[in-house]
Amino acid sequence: MKKSMTSRERLLTAIRHEEPDIVPNSPRIHAYLGEYYRGTPKGLLDAAEEFDFDPIVTTGPGLSNYISSPYGSYKELEHVSVELKEEKVGDCTKIYRHIKTPAGALTDGFLIAPAFREYGIFPNPHRFEYAVKEPTDVEKIRYLLPDPAQADMNHYSGLVQNVGERGLVEVRPTIGADHYLVDALGQVNAMAAYYENKEMLMELLKLFHSYNHAVMKICLEAGTEVIFDSWYNCSMSAGWSPQIYQEIFLPLIEENVELTHSCGAFYHFYDDGKCMAIIEWLRDCGIDIISTLPPPPVGDVDLAVVKQKIGDMVCLKGNIDLIYVLLKGTPELVREKVKETIRMAAPGGGFILSTSDSIRDGTPIENVRAYFDAAREYGVMSL
Repeated sequence: MKKSMTSRERLLTAIRHEEPDIVPNSPRIHAYLGEYYRGTPKGLLDAAEEFDFDPIVTTGPGLSNYISSPYGSYKELEHVSVELKEEKVGDCTKIYRHIKTPAGALTDGFLIAPAFREYGIFPNPHRFEYAVKEPTDVEKIRYLLPDPAQADMNHYSGLVQNVGERGLVEVRPTIGADHYLVDALGQVNAMAAYYENKEMLMELLKLFHSYNHAVMKICLEAGTEVIFDSWYNCSMSAGWSPQIYQEIFLPLIEENVELTHSCGAFYHFYDDGKCMAIIEWLRDCGIDIISTLPPPPVGDVDLAVVKQKIGDMVCLKGNIDLIYVLLKGTPELVREKVKETIRMAAPGGGFILSTSDSIRDGTPIENVRAYFDAAREYGVMSL
Protein backbone atom coordinates (compact mmCIF):
# COMPACT_ATOMS: atom_id res chain seq x y z
CA MET A 1 0.00 0.00 0.00
CA LYS A 2 1.34 3.39 -0.94
CA LYS A 3 1.52 5.85 1.95
CA SER A 4 -0.95 8.70 1.46
CA MET A 5 -0.68 10.47 4.82
CA THR A 6 2.05 12.46 6.49
CA SER A 7 3.30 11.28 9.87
CA ARG A 8 1.35 14.05 11.60
CA GLU A 9 -1.87 13.12 9.79
CA ARG A 10 -1.32 9.43 10.50
CA LEU A 11 -0.82 9.95 14.24
CA LEU A 12 -3.79 12.30 14.62
CA THR A 13 -5.97 9.90 12.66
CA ALA A 14 -5.11 7.07 15.05
CA ILE A 15 -5.73 9.25 18.11
CA ARG A 16 -9.15 10.18 16.72
CA HIS A 17 -9.98 6.49 16.15
CA GLU A 18 -10.18 6.88 12.42
CA GLU A 19 -8.35 4.57 10.02
CA PRO A 20 -4.92 5.75 8.82
CA ASP A 21 -3.29 4.68 5.58
CA ILE A 22 -0.91 2.42 7.53
CA VAL A 23 -0.41 1.68 11.22
CA PRO A 24 1.53 4.60 12.74
CA ASN A 25 4.79 3.64 14.39
CA SER A 26 6.20 5.94 17.07
CA PRO A 27 8.64 4.13 19.37
CA ARG A 28 10.30 5.64 22.40
CA ILE A 29 13.91 5.72 21.28
CA HIS A 30 15.73 8.56 23.07
CA ALA A 31 18.04 6.30 25.11
CA TYR A 32 19.16 4.42 22.02
CA LEU A 33 19.80 7.58 20.02
CA GLY A 34 22.22 8.85 22.62
CA GLU A 35 24.44 5.93 21.73
CA TYR A 36 23.62 5.59 18.03
CA TYR A 37 24.31 9.24 17.19
CA ARG A 38 27.01 9.61 19.82
CA GLY A 39 29.17 12.67 19.23
CA THR A 40 26.74 14.27 16.76
CA PRO A 41 23.81 16.67 17.27
CA LYS A 42 21.36 14.40 15.44
CA GLY A 43 18.12 13.43 17.14
CA LEU A 44 14.57 12.20 16.78
CA LEU A 45 13.70 13.75 13.41
CA ASP A 46 16.94 12.46 11.88
CA ALA A 47 16.20 9.00 13.25
CA ALA A 48 12.64 9.16 11.91
CA GLU A 49 13.99 9.86 8.44
CA GLU A 50 16.65 7.15 8.66
CA PHE A 51 14.41 4.41 10.09
CA ASP A 52 11.09 5.56 8.59
CA PHE A 53 8.77 6.07 11.55
CA ASP A 54 6.28 8.65 12.85
CA PRO A 55 7.91 10.70 15.62
CA ILE A 56 6.14 12.28 18.55
CA VAL A 57 8.38 15.11 19.70
CA THR A 58 8.11 15.95 23.40
CA THR A 59 8.92 19.42 24.67
CA GLY A 60 8.33 21.39 27.85
CA PRO A 61 8.10 24.89 29.31
CA GLY A 62 11.73 25.05 30.40
CA LEU A 63 11.25 25.13 34.16
CA SER A 64 14.15 23.74 36.19
CA ASN A 65 13.51 20.64 38.27
CA TYR A 66 15.33 21.10 41.57
CA ILE A 67 13.40 18.32 43.31
CA SER A 68 14.99 15.62 41.16
CA SER A 69 18.40 17.13 40.46
CA PRO A 70 20.91 19.13 42.49
CA TYR A 71 22.26 20.90 39.43
CA GLY A 72 21.25 24.33 38.17
CA SER A 73 21.70 28.00 38.93
CA TYR A 74 18.83 28.32 41.45
CA LYS A 75 18.62 31.95 40.33
CA GLU A 76 14.92 31.69 39.53
CA LEU A 77 14.13 30.67 43.13
CA GLU A 78 13.38 33.52 45.53
CA HIS A 79 14.99 33.58 48.96
CA VAL A 80 16.71 30.22 48.50
CA SER A 81 20.41 29.49 48.85
CA VAL A 82 22.03 26.12 48.18
CA GLU A 83 25.36 24.64 49.19
CA LEU A 84 26.67 21.56 47.37
CA LYS A 85 29.45 19.33 48.61
CA GLU A 86 30.86 16.69 46.26
CA GLU A 87 32.78 13.54 47.13
CA LYS A 88 34.18 10.87 44.80
CA VAL A 89 33.14 7.30 45.57
CA GLY A 90 34.87 5.04 43.10
CA ASP A 91 33.85 6.26 39.65
CA CYS A 92 30.66 7.82 41.04
CA THR A 93 30.08 11.20 42.66
CA LYS A 94 28.26 11.74 45.93
CA ILE A 95 26.55 15.11 46.24
CA TYR A 96 25.37 16.46 49.56
CA ARG A 97 22.93 19.35 49.30
CA HIS A 98 22.01 21.87 51.99
CA ILE A 99 19.06 24.09 51.08
CA LYS A 100 18.14 27.21 53.02
CA THR A 101 14.54 28.44 52.59
CA PRO A 102 12.45 31.05 54.45
CA ALA A 103 10.65 28.14 56.13
CA GLY A 104 13.85 26.42 57.27
CA ALA A 105 16.61 24.18 55.94
CA LEU A 106 16.43 20.94 53.95
CA THR A 107 19.15 18.41 53.22
CA ASP A 108 19.34 15.60 50.70
CA GLY A 109 21.94 13.53 48.88
CA PHE A 110 22.55 12.06 45.42
CA LEU A 111 24.89 9.42 44.04
CA ILE A 112 25.63 10.19 40.38
CA ALA A 113 26.94 7.45 38.12
CA PRO A 114 28.95 8.29 34.98
CA ALA A 115 27.21 8.02 31.62
CA PHE A 116 27.93 5.23 29.12
CA ARG A 117 29.60 1.92 30.05
CA GLU A 118 27.63 -0.35 32.38
CA TYR A 119 25.64 2.57 33.75
CA GLY A 120 23.95 3.37 30.44
CA ILE A 121 23.46 6.57 28.50
CA PHE A 122 21.23 8.37 30.98
CA PRO A 123 21.79 6.98 34.49
CA ASN A 124 19.34 8.24 37.05
CA PRO A 125 20.87 9.51 40.29
CA HIS A 126 20.46 7.28 43.31
CA ARG A 127 19.19 9.20 46.34
CA PHE A 128 20.75 8.18 49.61
CA GLU A 129 18.89 10.93 51.48
CA TYR A 130 15.49 12.48 50.70
CA ALA A 131 14.65 16.12 51.31
CA VAL A 132 11.27 15.53 52.95
CA LYS A 133 11.66 13.74 56.27
CA GLU A 134 8.87 15.19 58.40
CA PRO A 135 5.65 17.22 57.98
CA THR A 136 7.35 20.59 58.46
CA ASP A 137 9.48 19.89 55.37
CA VAL A 138 6.44 20.16 53.09
CA GLU A 139 6.33 23.93 53.49
CA LYS A 140 10.08 24.12 52.88
CA ILE A 141 10.15 22.10 49.66
CA ARG A 142 7.65 24.32 47.90
CA TYR A 143 10.47 26.87 47.65
CA LEU A 144 12.30 24.52 45.24
CA LEU A 145 9.49 24.85 42.70
CA PRO A 146 10.06 27.71 40.25
CA ASP A 147 7.16 30.12 39.81
CA PRO A 148 4.84 28.68 37.10
CA ALA A 149 4.72 32.20 35.62
CA GLN A 150 8.33 31.64 34.55
CA ALA A 151 7.21 28.88 32.17
CA ASP A 152 8.40 29.73 28.67
CA MET A 153 6.34 28.42 25.77
CA ASN A 154 7.61 30.96 23.23
CA HIS A 155 9.46 28.18 21.41
CA TYR A 156 6.37 26.02 20.97
CA SER A 157 4.90 27.47 17.79
CA GLY A 158 8.34 27.51 16.18
CA LEU A 159 8.90 23.86 17.09
CA VAL A 160 5.51 22.87 15.68
CA GLN A 161 6.37 24.72 12.49
CA ASN A 162 9.79 23.08 12.30
CA VAL A 163 8.41 19.57 12.86
CA GLY A 164 5.59 20.33 10.43
CA GLU A 165 4.06 17.28 8.81
CA ARG A 166 7.01 15.11 9.83
CA GLY A 167 5.52 14.35 13.25
CA LEU A 168 3.44 15.48 16.19
CA VAL A 169 4.52 17.73 19.07
CA GLU A 170 3.38 17.04 22.63
CA VAL A 171 4.13 18.98 25.82
CA ARG A 172 5.15 17.59 29.19
CA PRO A 173 4.44 20.39 31.70
CA THR A 174 6.52 18.90 34.54
CA ILE A 175 7.78 15.47 35.56
CA GLY A 176 4.40 14.93 37.23
CA ALA A 177 2.96 15.00 40.73
CA ASP A 178 3.81 11.38 41.53
CA HIS A 179 7.37 11.79 40.25
CA TYR A 180 7.95 14.87 42.41
CA LEU A 181 6.44 12.99 45.36
CA VAL A 182 8.80 10.04 45.05
CA ASP A 183 11.87 12.19 44.37
CA ALA A 184 11.16 14.33 47.42
CA LEU A 185 10.05 11.63 49.85
CA GLY A 186 11.17 8.28 48.44
CA GLN A 187 9.04 5.45 47.04
CA VAL A 188 9.06 3.28 50.16
CA ASN A 189 8.66 6.29 52.43
CA ALA A 190 5.67 7.51 50.42
CA MET A 191 3.90 4.16 50.61
CA ALA A 192 4.63 3.88 54.34
CA ALA A 193 3.34 7.43 54.85
CA TYR A 194 -0.07 6.38 53.54
CA TYR A 195 -0.46 4.37 56.75
CA GLU A 196 1.78 6.26 59.16
CA ASN A 197 1.38 9.92 58.16
CA LYS A 198 -1.34 10.20 55.57
CA GLU A 199 -1.91 13.91 56.22
CA MET A 200 1.69 14.70 55.24
CA LEU A 201 1.49 12.44 52.19
CA MET A 202 -1.68 14.09 50.92
CA GLU A 203 -0.37 17.60 51.61
CA LEU A 204 2.79 16.86 49.64
CA LEU A 205 0.89 15.23 46.79
CA LYS A 206 -1.55 18.16 46.65
CA LEU A 207 1.37 20.61 46.49
CA PHE A 208 2.96 18.88 43.52
CA HIS A 209 -0.34 18.28 41.75
CA SER A 210 -1.36 21.93 42.07
CA TYR A 211 2.02 22.95 40.69
CA ASN A 212 1.81 20.57 37.73
CA HIS A 213 -1.78 21.67 37.11
CA ALA A 214 -0.79 25.35 37.06
CA VAL A 215 2.05 24.77 34.62
CA MET A 216 -0.19 22.58 32.47
CA LYS A 217 -2.71 25.41 32.19
CA ILE A 218 0.01 27.76 30.93
CA CYS A 219 1.11 25.19 28.35
CA LEU A 220 -2.45 24.69 27.14
CA GLU A 221 -3.07 28.43 26.87
CA ALA A 222 -0.04 28.54 24.56
CA GLY A 223 -1.84 26.26 22.10
CA THR A 224 -0.59 22.80 23.12
CA GLU A 225 -2.27 20.05 21.09
CA VAL A 226 -1.24 17.08 23.21
CA ILE A 227 -0.42 16.97 26.93
CA PHE A 228 1.98 14.22 27.99
CA ASP A 229 1.42 13.39 31.67
CA SER A 230 3.41 10.59 33.31
CA TRP A 231 2.21 8.52 36.29
CA TYR A 232 4.70 5.65 36.50
CA ASN A 233 5.75 6.31 40.10
CA CYS A 234 2.25 5.48 41.34
CA SER A 235 2.04 2.38 39.16
CA MET A 236 1.11 -1.10 40.33
CA SER A 237 4.67 -2.01 39.34
CA ALA A 238 5.98 0.52 41.86
CA GLY A 239 4.06 -1.24 44.62
CA TRP A 240 0.85 0.79 45.01
CA SER A 241 -2.43 -1.10 45.31
CA PRO A 242 -5.38 -0.50 42.95
CA GLN A 243 -7.45 0.66 45.94
CA ILE A 244 -4.97 3.34 46.97
CA TYR A 245 -4.51 4.33 43.32
CA GLN A 246 -8.25 4.84 42.95
CA GLU A 247 -8.41 6.84 46.17
CA ILE A 248 -5.51 9.29 45.89
CA PHE A 249 -4.14 9.30 42.34
CA LEU A 250 -7.09 8.76 40.01
CA PRO A 251 -8.91 11.98 41.07
CA LEU A 252 -5.79 13.97 40.13
CA ILE A 253 -5.64 12.30 36.72
CA GLU A 254 -9.30 13.14 36.18
CA GLU A 255 -8.61 16.81 36.98
CA ASN A 256 -5.76 16.93 34.48
CA VAL A 257 -7.87 15.28 31.78
CA GLU A 258 -10.70 17.75 32.40
CA LEU A 259 -8.35 20.73 32.13
CA THR A 260 -6.76 19.33 28.96
CA HIS A 261 -10.10 18.71 27.28
CA SER A 262 -11.42 22.13 28.30
CA CYS A 263 -8.70 23.61 26.08
CA GLY A 264 -9.44 21.28 23.17
CA ALA A 265 -6.27 19.22 23.55
CA PHE A 266 -5.58 15.47 23.77
CA TYR A 267 -4.40 13.87 27.03
CA HIS A 268 -1.56 11.31 26.76
CA PHE A 269 -1.34 9.15 29.89
CA TYR A 270 2.01 7.42 30.47
CA ASP A 271 2.73 4.45 32.76
CA ASP A 272 5.35 1.92 31.70
CA GLY A 273 4.30 -0.62 34.36
CA LYS A 274 1.40 -2.88 35.24
CA CYS A 275 -2.01 -1.39 34.53
CA MET A 276 -4.57 -4.17 33.94
CA ALA A 277 -6.20 -3.55 37.33
CA ILE A 278 -6.84 0.12 36.53
CA ILE A 279 -7.34 0.03 32.76
CA GLU A 280 -11.10 0.63 32.81
CA TRP A 281 -10.77 3.45 35.36
CA LEU A 282 -8.39 5.19 32.99
CA ARG A 283 -10.88 4.80 30.16
CA ASP A 284 -13.65 6.21 32.32
CA CYS A 285 -11.66 9.32 33.23
CA GLY A 286 -11.42 10.20 29.57
CA ILE A 287 -7.77 9.81 28.65
CA ASP A 288 -7.18 9.93 24.90
CA ILE A 289 -3.90 8.00 24.59
CA ILE A 290 -2.38 5.40 26.88
CA SER A 291 1.21 4.17 26.74
CA THR A 292 3.24 2.01 27.06
CA LEU A 293 1.17 -1.13 27.78
CA PRO A 294 4.11 -3.47 28.56
CA PRO A 295 3.43 -7.21 28.30
CA PRO A 296 4.63 -9.82 30.82
CA PRO A 297 7.13 -10.28 32.36
CA VAL A 298 7.98 -6.56 32.48
CA GLY A 299 4.31 -5.55 32.75
CA ASP A 300 0.99 -7.36 32.84
CA VAL A 301 -0.82 -6.15 29.73
CA ASP A 302 -2.87 -8.56 27.66
CA LEU A 303 -3.22 -6.36 24.60
CA ALA A 304 -6.14 -8.30 23.13
CA VAL A 305 -8.11 -7.82 26.34
CA VAL A 306 -7.20 -4.14 26.55
CA LYS A 307 -8.25 -3.62 22.94
CA GLN A 308 -11.60 -5.24 23.71
CA LYS A 309 -12.17 -3.32 26.95
CA ILE A 310 -11.06 0.20 26.10
CA GLY A 311 -9.83 0.23 22.49
CA ASP A 312 -13.00 1.85 21.17
CA MET A 313 -12.44 4.92 23.37
CA VAL A 314 -8.70 5.16 24.05
CA CYS A 315 -5.85 5.18 21.53
CA LEU A 316 -3.44 2.40 22.51
CA LYS A 317 0.28 3.06 22.13
CA GLY A 318 3.14 0.67 22.86
CA ASN A 319 3.42 -3.02 23.88
CA ILE A 320 6.67 -4.15 22.19
CA ASP A 321 8.91 -5.44 25.01
CA LEU A 322 12.11 -3.40 25.02
CA ILE A 323 14.10 -5.93 27.11
CA TYR A 324 13.21 -9.53 26.25
CA VAL A 325 12.29 -8.83 22.63
CA LEU A 326 14.32 -5.84 21.41
CA LEU A 327 17.39 -5.95 23.66
CA LYS A 328 17.79 -9.69 24.25
CA GLY A 329 15.77 -11.20 21.41
CA THR A 330 16.53 -12.01 17.80
CA PRO A 331 15.45 -10.25 14.60
CA GLU A 332 13.06 -13.15 13.98
CA LEU A 333 11.44 -12.71 17.41
CA VAL A 334 11.18 -8.95 16.90
CA ARG A 335 9.38 -9.40 13.57
CA GLU A 336 7.05 -11.99 15.07
CA LYS A 337 6.08 -9.75 17.99
CA VAL A 338 5.53 -6.69 15.79
CA LYS A 339 3.29 -8.72 13.49
CA GLU A 340 1.35 -10.21 16.40
CA THR A 341 0.89 -6.82 18.09
CA ILE A 342 -0.40 -5.14 14.94
CA ARG A 343 -2.84 -7.97 14.29
CA MET A 344 -4.24 -7.68 17.83
CA ALA A 345 -4.57 -3.92 18.15
CA ALA A 346 -4.67 -2.26 14.72
CA PRO A 347 -8.09 -3.35 13.35
CA GLY A 348 -10.51 -0.45 13.52
CA GLY A 349 -7.80 2.14 14.19
CA GLY A 350 -6.98 3.71 17.54
CA PHE A 351 -3.53 2.13 17.73
CA ILE A 352 0.04 3.42 17.51
CA LEU A 353 2.78 0.81 17.43
CA SER A 354 5.46 1.63 19.99
CA THR A 355 7.79 0.19 22.59
CA SER A 356 7.28 -0.54 26.29
CA ASP A 357 9.79 2.25 27.05
CA SER A 358 12.75 3.74 25.21
CA ILE A 359 14.76 1.35 23.08
CA ARG A 360 17.84 0.91 25.22
CA ASP A 361 21.45 1.69 24.42
CA GLY A 362 23.15 -1.62 23.68
CA THR A 363 20.21 -2.98 21.67
CA PRO A 364 21.60 -4.82 18.60
CA ILE A 365 21.20 -2.74 15.46
CA GLU A 366 19.85 -5.78 13.60
CA ASN A 367 16.97 -5.96 16.11
CA VAL A 368 16.29 -2.25 15.79
CA ARG A 369 16.16 -2.47 12.01
CA ALA A 370 13.98 -5.59 12.23
CA TYR A 371 11.50 -3.64 14.34
CA PHE A 372 11.24 -0.76 11.88
CA ASP A 373 11.14 -2.99 8.80
CA ALA A 374 8.39 -5.14 10.32
CA ALA A 375 6.42 -2.09 11.43
CA ARG A 376 6.09 -0.86 7.85
CA GLU A 377 5.68 -4.30 6.30
CA TYR A 378 2.87 -5.44 8.60
CA GLY A 379 1.53 -1.93 9.08
CA VAL A 380 -0.01 -2.05 5.61
CA MET A 381 -2.28 -4.90 6.71
CA SER A 382 -5.97 -4.18 6.60
CA LEU A 383 -7.08 -2.05 9.53
